[in-house]
Amino acid sequence: MSFMGRVAVAVAAVGVVSGSVFAAGTAQAVGGDQWGAMAVDADWANYGRSVDYPTRAEAEAAALDQCGVAGCAVEVVWANGCMALVENDEFVAWGKGSTRADAEREAYIALTEGTPQSMLVNVGSSQLAGGRVIETICTVNAG
Repeated sequence: MSFMGRVAVAVAAVGVVSGSVFAAGTAQAVGGDQWGAMAVDADWANYGRSVDYPTRAEAEAAALDQCGVAGCAVEVVWANGCMALVENDEFVAWGKGSTRADAEREAYIALTEGTPQSMLVNVGSSQLAGGRVIETICTVNAG
């Protein structure tokens, strides 16, 4: 099952319990730092993310809470920007940046770097690294 398939099952299960999986933090005036975080379990079957929290600690706590299972850990934290998840048939990668485009570009670079060189040579880097965007989330004050 693809990462997106596993995430869809996890998101649906958490959504029933919490009422809204994609709820953001308390709305803040765009003036101070806005934080986001993503937490995942060990096999990336469950994940949670948060965005637009006034502190790093609050964003991390919200992402862990949304992940919803024991063993989740914070994988990435960012402020005043975006985080993107991408996948291909073999891997999932993330990137962050001050804009949506920067975050997606960094995620694609990470996807390419995570692909074993023997696969890149045999199959072609464009086929493996091309992948698809799973999700891009940005703070309200992202560039």
